[in-house]
Order: sequence, then C-alpha cells, then structure tokens
Amino acid sequence: MKNVLNTILFGALYAFTISCTQDEYIDVDQAQNNINRSDTTIQEIVALGFAEESIVDMGTYYMVGNDLTFSKKGRPVLPEDFGKQSRSTYTVEDVTIGVRIDPALPTNWKTATREAMDHWNANADSGIYFYETDFYWQTSPGVYLFNPEIQVISDAINPLPNYVIAAAEFPTSDRKPGYRIRINLSFNGCSVSNNLRRFNMIHELGHCVSLRHTNEGSVLGTHITGTPTYDSVSVMNGGTACTLSNGFSANDRIAINTVYPRVITSPQNVRAYHDGDEELDVTWNVVPGAVEYKIYSQTDVNSGEFYHYRTVRNNRYSRELKKKYRTNYRILISALNASGVESKFIEPDYSWK
Repeated sequence: MKNVLNTILFGALYAFTISCTQDEYIDVDQAQNNINRSDTTIQEIVALGFAEESIVDMGTYYMVGNDLTFSKKGRPVLPEDFGKQSRSTYTVEDVTIGVRIDPALPTNWKTATREAMDHWNANADSGIYFYETDFYWQTSPGVYLFNPEIQVISDAINPLPNYVIAAAEFPTSDRKPGYRIRINLSFNGCSVSNNLRRFNMIHELGHCVSLRHTNEGSVLGTHITGTPTYDSVSVMNGGTACTLSNGFSANDRIAINTVYPRVITSPQNVRAYHDGDEELDVTWNVVPGAVEYKIYSQTDVNSGEFYHYRTVRNNRYSRELKKKYRTNYRILISALNASGVESKFIEPDYSWK
C-alpha cells in the first residue's frame, strides 16, 4: 500500500490515537448500542466518513476499525501548549522535538526509545530531530524554561488491550507532534526482544509526526509523492508489532524526507574549549542562511536530558564554567533560519586544558 501522511481536519483538537496491534476481533454489539449521537466527537468521526455503526464506545475513547481511537476529552491543555503559528495541514510545525521518557518505565523500554530517537536523527536528509528533555520548569508565572512535546509513558492510566503493544497520538490542528506514546507493559502478543522494542518505538514516533500505516492505503491520509503503492519492509506497516525486523526502509526515508526535508544544515567544526580556570568558549563555522543559533544544556551533568539555554546571533558562545563543574558537561548547538526552522543538533569536540 501507500506511504501516507495524516491530514485529518478536525474542527476541534481531538486526540487521534493509532494503536499497533496484531489482528484481533472485538465483540462490539453492546458498545455500538451505547453511542451518543449528540456527542461532538461522534459527529466529527462521522464527518470524516466513518459509518456510525463502526464506532465503538470504549469508555474513555471511541474505537473505529479496531485500531483507530478518538479521545472523548481531546488533547490535554498542558502548560507547554502555548500558541504557535498554525497552518491548514496537520504536519508538525517545529521539527526539533523534545521527548520526555518517564523514569518509571523499565530500562529496556527507555533504551529502546533513545535508540529509536537516534535512528530518526541519523536520517541526514530530514529535518526531524528528537532530543530528550524533562517536564517544564516554571521560572516565573506563565514562563517555562523548557518543555517536552512528546511524553513516553506506560498505559497504566489509560490501559490498552493486551494485544496492543503501544499507541501514539497524531498531530492535531495546533501542528504540534502527537503528545504521547503509551507503552503496554502487559502486552502478551509475543515475546518482545530489545530489537522489537526499538523498531516499535521508531514506528510510534512516526505516528507522532503524522505518518500513518503504510499498508492501510490513503484512507484518511494523503499518498506521499515518490513512494510506491506497496512496501513490505516499511517500518510503518501496521499489524507488525511482533514481526518488525528493520528500521526505515528506503521508501520510508523518501516519505520522511519529502514531508520533512532538511531546510538548514547543522553547524560544523563545533569546538568547545575550557581554559582550565572558569571560562568556556564554543565556536563553529557560520551556517549559510542562519540568523541565530541555539545552545542546549543538560538539565544536570548526570542526565542525558537537555533544555534550551541560550540563543546567540554570532557563531561563538562563551560562559563562565568553573573547572569543578566541567566533568561530564555537555552542550548541543543548532542553527535557525529567518523562518525559525531549526537544524539538527551538533555536539562539540571538547578540549579541556
């Protein structure tokens, strides 16, 4: 089938979740009888072209076709949901995406998530970049130092069926990424290896940035130019929770690079020098088209989490950093063009005197 891009147009911000399952049959007769036809979410689902009789009330959400779910509450209004420029399509506006990995998740799922983010970031011709961060810090009323766009959590609060390994949200009209990925720690469809965890997380991150199941055709989506009508090795195929054996296929990369092309290159020749006392100096080559550069710093020296620390206009950054604090100190640099499009991050080569 086709690689497809989610382009659903809701009148309101309804969270549209896709869960990745093995083939299952659900007895829905009673649930279908309980549908409230006056419910705004029901009306939106019907407006999308679904038959009313295909909608199943699952309690906190509606299910259509056994793996498409629509939240009754819509996307939570979180403190990080400040307004950004919106457009008429539901791709992601800001392609530099903060991800919070719940510390309570098992280590194997946290590792799989980080490896999946690395896999996305290594796709050199796409502008998508995932970085790990944490919950927002409120520095003053209404002002937050940093915030994650995606939260990776277990399904403890909103349980998934045992045959669903994970579920992710699609972007909505605010053009932010799908706000969460739920992992089912009670999944019993098969024995889950670390490779399966990694490939499933690559898949779920794809949903968060609008990619639908390749093998479902262009229902509720748009065929991405340059991709074939069938791709048996696409990491975005549905119903493959137990059979995924690779990351991006060649056609997956074409799809991602078409929707999210690299617009601005990353800084090069980035070097961080510490004078052995208390001065840190970071330099890099000027990036063509860049008007600003962002500096990201770790939340603390023992974490892999980063937050936006400073923005500078020149290709140099200096700060006081006492020698005793430089152990394990890390920063990341990105470039921004006049339209606010951000490059992928680059970590410097460190030189400590």
